[in-house]
Amino acid sequence: MKTLFLMLLSLSILISGCASSGNKQIADTGAVAKIEEGKSTKADVRAFVGQPTKVNFRDDNTEVWEYVYTRGQMRPATLIPVVGWFAGGMDTTGSTLTILFNKDNIVQKVGSGKISGGGGSLSD
Repeated sequence: MKTLFLMLLSLSILISGCASSGNKQIADTGAVAKIEEGKSTKADVRAFVGQPTKVNFRDDNTEVWEYVYTRGQMRPATLIPVVGWFAGGMDTTGSTLTILFNKDNIVQKVGSGKISGGGGSLSD
């Protein structure tokens, strides 16, 4: 019985997983802190945090770069029959970074935020 329990525990650890998407570099506060308003250029930003997830162009000849990084972790209860319906699912965390460049391609504003949430169970 103990062997069966250990096998099931090992299997659940292997099966339970996490997934991530986006640019992990923006979760590094040191890399983001290097971006200076009024000084950093597009080339600097690319060097610090990589390619943006999304680029928008505004009517006033400014450009907005958006970065997103999310990480999801499956709840262990998801693997338990019936209990998983109520307590299972996934918890999600992450970061966002938005950078506004002026018409001279210099950083005008930097904004960052956090993502958090969960879902996938009847109680969420």
